[in-house]
Amino acid sequence: MLHERITIPKNVSTPSSEAAALKVLHVAETVRGGIATYLNELHPHQRMAFGRGNVHYVIPSDHRKDLNGVEDDEISTFRRQDRSVLGLFRMAVTTLQQIRRIQPDIVHIHSTFAGLVLRPLLLLKRNRPRVVYCPHGWAFSRETSQLSHQTTKLVERLLANTSDQIICISSDELREALRAGISIERLVMVNNGISSSRPPLDSTATAWTTPKTKVLFIGRLDRQKGYDLLVDSARKLADVVDVRIIGSSVVGKHEKLDVPANVSLLGWMNRGEIEAQLEKADLVVIPSRWEAFGLVAVEAMRAAKPIVAFRIGALPEIVEDGVTGVLCGPVSAAELTTALQRAATLDLPAMGRRGRDRFRQMYDIEKTHRALNRVYLGLGHHHQTEAERQVAV
Repeated sequence: MLHERITIPKNVSTPSSEAAALKVLHVAETVRGGIATYLNELHPHQRMAFGRGNVHYVIPSDHRKDLNGVEDDEISTFRRQDRSVLGLFRMAVTTLQQIRRIQPDIVHIHSTFAGLVLRPLLLLKRNRPRVVYCPHGWAFSRETSQLSHQTTKLVERLLANTSDQIICISSDELREALRAGISIERLVMVNNGISSSRPPLDSTATAWTTPKTKVLFIGRLDRQKGYDLLVDSARKLADVVDVRIIGSSVVGKHEKLDVPANVSLLGWMNRGEIEAQLEKADLVVIPSRWEAFGLVAVEAMRAAKPIVAFRIGALPEIVEDGVTGVLCGPVSAAELTTALQRAATLDLPAMGRRGRDRFRQMYDIEKTHRALNRVYLGLGHHHQTEAERQVAV
């Protein structure tokens, strides 16, 4: 199978000898969506900094194509069928095999389930590598029962002692960790970022001609992403907005959704097609009920598009209300409707330009890469001693 070869950005600086000596193993139980974007954006920088063969990935085999900038010999896959105990077991076995083979200095674990399985397992390993954990959104910050909230908080608080460093991708995620009782000594904030250069636009994209405000949604069609709230709002604003939805349902087919005439379902698209739709849109809507970060917001800002979103998670950190977009709350179709009406009266191109300036200042992948380098190098190359393991336990 052939994959797109990596183009190393010209502005990636030559690393120090200490940075080049690092070996990093990234492990994820799933990468589909934001984690894939995160790793694809970061990979060329880490590969240049640490050297060819020193950055490796363990991911599900059915998500191999999601890492489109990483070559086959830099990836080890495990088989899984949805989220299951057997799949998690295979992930653990593959990870241990690659640790023995590669002998990484850093194992960078992504998301809750990978962290739940691998951190206690690696604690028992003699001369273990340093463990960096990034939840990409705390499980206890999601819309679940009170019992689930308390249980996941307790588990994360206990497992924090098995992590050398925990990466929070926003100030909101850092605050949530502190409220859950996780020690500040374990935590560090590293904002997500993407390349300042947009991917090439797909020139074959269909035209989007309408006198209405052109609203674009990008994401999964599930409860978290709030697409149902957008559909309800669009139905009420039939004469005001024309909505295009990029994405599809995780379970079931989007054709079964009951949508009004001013909503078009485009399904999943490649990056060039998404960029082409972004170019045509007047604004991007992010109606998520909860969101750890919201990379779609950063992608919209890079494309100079204003954003309409709820005041949840990290979105108020990213979007400046009345400056780069419109924030609303509490989460409801009525509030979203009012926000879209307000946005239609504003100077959207000017807001988009201000958003692009803010992106360049805060969310360039270069800044993410440099911050992660400081985290890695701050941990040093020495392995955890038996005394340290006992303290962690």
